[in-house]
Amino acid sequence: MRAADVMETLPSVRLDDEFLSVLRMVSQHGWPGLVVVDEHDRVVMCLSSVDLVRLVLPRYLHDGPGLARVFDEEHADRICAVLVDTPVRAVVGEVAKRVPVARPQATVVELAELMARRNCSLVLVEGDDGGTLGVVSANRLLGVVAAATEDRSR
Repeated sequence: MRAADVMETLPSVRLDDEFLSVLRMVSQHGWPGLVVVDEHDRVVMCLSSVDLVRLVLPRYLHDGPGLARVFDEEHADRICAVLVDTPVRAVVGEVAKRVPVARPQATVVELAELMARRNCSLVLVEGDDGGTLGVVSANRLLGVVAAATEDRSR
């Protein structure tokens, strides 16, 4: 199977959308992530649900993860308060730089290697014209691998 055979369409949001409403959408619908587009509807990046969790945390917790233990529940509940009225563009930072891009002809093994090496559960599938054709999620890829293995073992 190739990337073009296993890609899917994820919902998209704009850079100027409110980040907190984006979090709500992803959690309510159980999406594995989403695509972020600019004002011209060009794909800028993908954000996996794990990326979103990472972006919710204040930067100082990334640098000193041990600090997370000193937060009580009341303070933890207020972590997202700073995200009210904050646009997606204000919090995405370095995430865009690590989203892998694959050709439609990329094999399942190539996709898995890209995800593993770049530590990213989404791969953009790019057409020959540079436009984005779709996305391959780790969940979809694992389903394809499991199905192929089951078919071969019968």
